[in-house]
Amino acid sequence: MKKFISINLNQSESRETIREQWKERSRWVVFGLISILLIFVNVETWWIGRGYSKLIDQKNTEIREVKKQISALREEGKNLSKVDIMSLAELENNRILWARNMQIIGEMTPEDMAITSMKYKKDKIIIGGVAVVYEDRKDFDIVHDYINRLKRNKKLSENFSKIKFNQGSLKTIREQEVVEFEIEAALRVAAKNKGNIS
Repeated sequence: MKKFISINLNQSESRETIREQWKERSRWVVFGLISILLIFVNVETWWIGRGYSKLIDQKNTEIREVKKQISALREEGKNLSKVDIMSLAELENNRILWARNMQIIGEMTPEDMAITSMKYKKDKIIIGGVAVVYEDRKDFDIVHDYINRLKRNKKLSENFSKIKFNQGSLKTIREQEVVEFEIEAALRVAAKNKGNIS
């Protein structure tokens, strides 16, 4: 009788082999993650460096432009010293923008009030106007509310130290009772000494 050796080809892998395969896979996964991280960091560094290079180029272009302007001014015979530049900067910072102040005053004026005059007198602006009188309010309440609104405005308070009611009177115009008023806005001490009023 013939003897046969049977070999089971479907025999499963040993636990040790499986463990080694998992370790190998884990190493490749970790290596892949580290590689991706390094690539990302390098790309990010390159991108930031590119941004700084653009900024440096822009600043260099601005410097060249300023140098050209200075050269052009020198050719015209206008020598700018540090004192000249500082004087121009101080002049710019110290000027009172009257048009902007008048615009703010106009924008803050309620619909039932009208500004009729503005005079500059001894470091003060005298604002004249008329306002409608309502039966349910005191005669000068609308004027006092307006003055308080002007006082709260930060841009106006930079130039005016005091805004106050000067005088007022009641009048009847076309059967409508109105209050005619005058407000006085005093310039700040710093504003009085400003070099340029525009």
